[in-house]
Amino acid sequence: MSHELATVVLAVLGAVLVIVGLLFFRRPHWLLGWLKGMGVLGILLGGLYALVIAFNLSAYQTLDGLQTVATISTKREAEQIWRVTLQTGDYSSTVRTLRGDQWQMDARIIRFTGPVGWLDIAPGYRLEQLAGRYTSLEQERSAPRTVIGLSEKLRFDLWQMDQRFDLPFVEAVDGSATFMPMRDGAVFDIRLSGSGLVAVPVNDEARAAVQFWDQ
Repeated sequence: MSHELATVVLAVLGAVLVIVGLLFFRRPHWLLGWLKGMGVLGILLGGLYALVIAFNLSAYQTLDGLQTVATISTKREAEQIWRVTLQTGDYSSTVRTLRGDQWQMDARIIRFTGPVGWLDIAPGYRLEQLAGRYTSLEQERSAPRTVIGLSEKLRFDLWQMDQRFDLPFVEAVDGSATFMPMRDGAVFDIRLSGSGLVAVPVNDEARAAVQFWDQ
């Protein structure tokens, strides 16, 4: 199921459950004791949870197998200063300056399990940040670093909430980061699957940078 359709289904389901729960509370004589009250509360919480998932889905892009989600190209401006061009899957381009010897891309991935998984909702992803890294540990600790945010912060971030509270029916994939050396004229494709990011060198400059880096 696409994220657009899943967002509509979950939003409608959440709204209906919340409305049904509020109708119970408007007529207290319908409540037959503590158990019914807890059941109504459960309906409200379930509806609100569905609305939170739907809200987050609208901020994530559908992940269908292994796919190229971005392209990164680097151009040297000065010693350990690089102009980096990031082109994402929606064909938008961002040009920024990074400091360091390597670039690092971070993404967040959400998978769905249990009843939500039964809807066959595809995993979702967000590109979170692009940062520069130094090969020297001393520089990494003390030298100026560049970190560029790639997405807006969510008021109710399902990924962060699952990391802290281990929420039901969702799975926030951790450790979804990749990094590569920067080299003048190098171009890399960023590919993403349900398990994380992979950087693939596209041109000779990128392949040479990786070969030199591995030595």
